[in-house]
Amino acid sequence: MQKTKYTYTREEVKKALARATECEVQHDGWTCGTCFFALSKTLTNQDWQALLLFRGDYAENELDNLPPDIDHSIKLVMALCSHE
Repeated sequence: MQKTKYTYTREEVKKALARATECEVQHDGWTCGTCFFALSKTLTNQDWQALLLFRGDYAENELDNLPPDIDHSIKLVMALCSHE
């Protein structure tokens, strides 16, 4: 499988989430799921799984509800973070 090129780096996304949610409780300073979903009612399990894949928590074959476009989900999260 070809490695996906993402618009944002892991560090950019992690910092944006930390600023927007004020949560860094998961390993390496990442936002927890509760605070992630509190960003917006429009976020779905697919967005959460996209973030888990992006963070490197799981391999693609370990997730069962990934969106068709991971980068699109990450861009959505970043846009929500910028509105906080």
